[in-house]
Amino acid sequence: MKVLRLYTLRLLLMALIVLSAATSCYDYDKQDVISETPVNYINVTLTVSASSAPMTRANTPLGGEDGDGREQGIETRENEVEGVTLIFYRNNAGINASAESAASTPIDFVAYYTTTLVGDVSDRYSGELRYTTGERELKAPLSSDNEYHMLVVANANLEGLIVAGTTTLAQVRDMVRSSVYAGTGVGTNASLFVMTSEEDKLLSFGTGSYNQATNRRIFTFDNIHIERMAARIDFWAKNAAYATDYDHNGYLYSVGTTDHFVLTSITPFNLNMGSGNEYLFKRTSDASSPYLANETTSNWVIDLYTSGKTTAAHPEWMVSTLTTVESSLTNDYNITMEGSQSGIQKVENIDDIIIAYPKENTLNSSSPLYYYATGLAFEGYYYVNGAKTDGERRVYYHYLRHQGDAESYTAVKSPLDKSVTCGSTTPMSYGVVRNNIYRVSIGGITPDDRLILNIKVKKWDKFEHATIYM
Repeated sequence: MKVLRLYTLRLLLMALIVLSAATSCYDYDKQDVISETPVNYINVTLTVSASSAPMTRANTPLGGEDGDGREQGIETRENEVEGVTLIFYRNNAGINASAESAASTPIDFVAYYTTTLVGDVSDRYSGELRYTTGERELKAPLSSDNEYHMLVVANANLEGLIVAGTTTLAQVRDMVRSSVYAGTGVGTNASLFVMTSEEDKLLSFGTGSYNQATNRRIFTFDNIHIERMAARIDFWAKNAAYATDYDHNGYLYSVGTTDHFVLTSITPFNLNMGSGNEYLFKRTSDASSPYLANETTSNWVIDLYTSGKTTAAHPEWMVSTLTTVESSLTNDYNITMEGSQSGIQKVENIDDIIIAYPKENTLNSSSPLYYYATGLAFEGYYYVNGAKTDGERRVYYHYLRHQGDAESYTAVKSPLDKSVTCGSTTPMSYGVVRNNIYRVSIGGITPDDRLILNIKVKKWDKFEHATIYM
């Protein structure tokens, strides 16, 4: 028995020696990883157009998606992307599925990825701003046999708000936000703009491509467009020069041969800012396809409150109401021309001052303009016969136009008529819509005490996902 035990022990020792030798000779660098299940990765690159010249289509806000053309974001902060939320779902009808269908369509996958700037930000005007997530493993039960719709939200992490398998398409498309950027939105105090899909993108995965070296399956998509939820109101000092030799500093306009008007401040009124809400994804009056539909002269954008804007009272979500502005211009939204000079920017080599970044505010045909329409109050001093002191203080008011029917508009003095309604079958004549720049300039001051305005409405350039690798 003892001999048998010794023999068995020797056999075990020999087996261990042989196993050890075999193991030590195995080359792990040549391990066959191809036999493993491929891993899906995602790499999202956001591209911000840096075209130096805006497109021009018209001289007045005639309606439609591009209005007077597209224009790049002037400041880097308007184009900054900190991260992106991607939302995948399956429904043949897309985001405009019926209420019943959307309510039974679960979100298949949602993920938020941080982004970093690619390249040097200093060359943003000669090239393009690009932000990338880098390669991220796509931990989702997405099948290459299916087609998916994808919605995109930049600069907002919605992972905790949207839960795959639980949250439905109906809930996502009806979501609202009160915060659409970081900051107050007054003047240039705004950054990290929340941007959402401009279109409902259908992604066909197909077979994709396989990277043998990394064992990664890669799917490629491009031309994903997103737009800012905020709008922007500008004052453009065309036809004027900044003057400091009057007893009030501001932009100087000649009236006739001897009189002058000095613009000293602008106060926006009837704003959807602060706690007011806005739909996450753009909604229009289109009866069959209201979500992410193209705006036309007969299909207008509606906001969360549009249908209820009929009573003769300012809503509680509205800030800097016209009633309060008529009593006092010096509120938190007042922009002085003197205080704006240190951070002045140029459009066509002319001073351009950002007044505010409001959220959407659109009307219905019965809406009283006084209580609901966003507009501007222009404060200045009128000097006669070459005088530079003791000017007469004047304040003019005008509602912003989104679609128009004239090349110029006349601002009027207070009090404004409270009974005038939008009075149009296409209420977009007045309103503020996301991703639009409302650029207002003074065409002149007339001797009979009229202030003539020119209003251009331009779309900010589209943000494009240059390529999405999956």
